[in-house]
Parts: sequence; C-alpha cells; structure tokens
Amino acid sequence: MTTQRALSPFETGYFSASDRFGSIPVAGMPLFIGSVVRGHVDALLLRRALAELAAVHPLLRCQVTAEGGDGGSAGQEGALAFRTREDFRPRLDVTEGGDDAFLRLINSPQDWAAGLFRGCLLRDGSSSRVVLVIHHGIADGRSAFALLDEMWRRYTALASGTGLPVPVGSRLPDAVDTRLASVVADAEVDELPGVFARAAAGGPAPAMLRPDADGTAEDPLGRFALDRFELDPRTTEGLVATSRAYGLTVNALLCGAALATLRALLEPVTGALPMICGNAADLRSSLRPELPASTVLNCVSGLGTMLSVDAGADPVALAREISADVRAALARRDPARFLLASQRVRSASEAAAFRTQPTVAVSNVGRIPRHPAPAGLSVVRDEAYAMAAGMPPKLTAFTYDGRLTVQVEYDTAVYGRERMGRLGRDLEAALREIALAPAPAGSGPRV
Repeated sequence: MTTQRALSPFETGYFSASDRFGSIPVAGMPLFIGSVVRGHVDALLLRRALAELAAVHPLLRCQVTAEGGDGGSAGQEGALAFRTREDFRPRLDVTEGGDDAFLRLINSPQDWAAGLFRGCLLRDGSSSRVVLVIHHGIADGRSAFALLDEMWRRYTALASGTGLPVPVGSRLPDAVDTRLASVVADAEVDELPGVFARAAAGGPAPAMLRPDADGTAEDPLGRFALDRFELDPRTTEGLVATSRAYGLTVNALLCGAALATLRALLEPVTGALPMICGNAADLRSSLRPELPASTVLNCVSGLGTMLSVDAGADPVALAREISADVRAALARRDPARFLLASQRVRSASEAAAFRTQPTVAVSNVGRIPRHPAPAGLSVVRDEAYAMAAGMPPKLTAFTYDGRLTVQVEYDTAVYGRERMGRLGRDLEAALREIALAPAPAGSGPRV
C-alpha cells in the first residue's frame, strides 16, 4: 500500500513555481471539467458523490508536501511528494450564476494547499452547472471526463436510494514517466533532443498569430476566455462520413480546417507560411499494461506537425498531411519519447527547440458517453477548460450525445476577443462546409 510517493520530474513541473512542458506553461494549472444540466441538482447528494470519488481515487485526496515541510505545493524547497489525507473531504461551493459565474470561476486563483480537487455548483434559474476543479498535475483530459461520468453515475445511484460500492483506493498510481521508463529504451529517448535541435536550426520559425491585445489592460470578462460552438447531430455525422470517405479522422479534418482558418488571420496575407499544429497525445495506450481512462493520473504528452500553408489552402489537403505525419509520429512513439526527452536536454539549442510554440494547439478528447441522470435532470452538454497565461490559441474538442463541440480558448492579455471570435466563426463555417460536401467515392487511401 503506497500512501506517499515522490513526484516524478514530469509531475514536479506542474507543482513548481514556474515551469513548462515543452512550450506550454503548466505550473499550477487548473483543469475544469463539468456539465450543464436542466433541473435541480441536490447539493447534499453532490457532496456525497464527490466524497465517494475522493475515496476511490487516492490522488484526489492528496496534498503535496516538501521534504521537511508540512504541506502546500509550489514554491517550496526540497523534493516534492504526494501524501494521501484520509480526512480529506472535497469542498463544494454553491453559487448563483450561469456563463458569467463560470467565467469568474475559470479566472479565479486556486488554493491548492486546501486540496487538489473540489467541486462547484452554479445555479441559474432552471439550469445548473456542475464543475469539478482538479489540479492538472494529477489528471489529464481523458481521466477528467471519465471522472465526470463516474460522478454522474454515483449521483444518479444516490438519488435512487441505492448507491454504488465505494472501494477505497489506497495505492497511489505510479507517474506516467516512471511507467514509460520501463517501456521506452534510453537510446530512443536520447536521440530526440538532437533531432529537434537540428530541425529547428535548419528551418524557419513557425508563424504565430500576432498579439493584438493590451497586456496591461484588464478584460472585464476575465483574462482567460473561450468561444464555443456546437454542431448538431446531423452535421456532426456528416463530418464523420466525410472523414471516413477520405480515410481520415475527424481530428485530422478539424486540424486542417483550423490551420486554413488561422492562416487567413496571419500576416503577410499572401504566400505560404510555416505553421505548426500541436496535438495533445494520450500516453495510456503506450503503457504496459495499458492504463484505463478511469485511473486519475496525468498521462498527456504532445506532438507537432510543421506544414507550409498557403493563403486559401484546402483544409482536406492539410488534413492529409497532418494525418500522415501523426501516424508516423505515433509509430515512432514520439509523444512518449518527447515526455522523457524533455527531461534530458543537454544544450541551450535543444532547450529552445523543445520550447518552440505551435501556431495552434488542439486537444480532442473524442466521443464522450452520454451520462446517466436521475429523473428530473438532463445533461445538456459537457465542457472542459485548461489555460495558462501566454499560451498560444488552443482548441478543445469532444463529441457528446452525437454533437461535436469545439472551444476556442485564449488569453485575452495577448489575443483580442474580436479576432478570436472571428476565428471561431470562420472555423465553424469551414467545418459545416466540409460536412455538407462529402468526399467523392474512391477518395480514400488505396490499399
């Protein structure tokens, strides 16, 4: 039974005063995962469901301690360690408000010394929002969505008067980089920093969206923003059919459309520009044995595809390039190697190569199962958010109940709302156009 263990190098970055994973600032980053529902959510039952989650998943009831310290998290001296708190009960904050309250929540500082997991219930007339707030150092998007689904299963069972078993988890799961060390050979890892450095030295820097916001001005709606659009089931299915006809994934089409849309906002307005599409990559399938999504643990890495993108580029052609590059990167196990290699940089040039920012980052969680809900409640949609100061524009995508949701997330101290709003509107229009124009027969890859 492991009730305390040291943080791995990968995890430590999330709890340091200031650190990055590759180009992404991750120190102290919160992960918000939740559902918008019609109907009244019982706060007492929700508290019980949150307590059950913390009992089952030991990382949720941990505190981070420093060697010789008495608790807390970032900014302390000495090696950091997770230590389970058997007396921990997740806090549930109940407040009034809808979208405005959610924006205040994602813009509020988090007190991680009080716990790495809590809940918020936002009431807005006949609707409610349930939001789980989790330190990103202990969970990734897949485990967060799985945790949200488990919360609804437990809440529904409690509402029916039956409840579900609560097997108390005592053993802390090993960190993903600890697990990867036994799967990926050192030689595979050691060669990657040099490869990145040589590629960066021999090629142009990726084009980035020019900052157009006053970093000193305070946005009245909050620094961290998101613009969301949702495709109806028919349009979503059309997008799926088109992707299949071309032998592509929906994620590849999303990335191709995102690059083409973003290219229209870049300067100069004509000619080809180098652009990097960054993708979040789940490492669970790389582990042996494979780790289920239900295990609360941060297992996310990333990969990037560099393309030369012309003004007016065809999203499908870009999607083909991205798809081929991603397949090759996964075959080389680049996301796993990247996570380990980022801990072994040997020079300033290698460090700079690892911190090359993508033009746009995409995190696509895929299909989310429909959550159960007791009588009188219906889940309208899910939502997730994770953002830090200075991050490049980011897309979060997932399909819930047959509807593709895409969130455009950004830092308003860097990127203005007007231009980012245009990006979201143009991206939605591009995806709808792709969905309504299925690929011709025989356009898929030849065997």
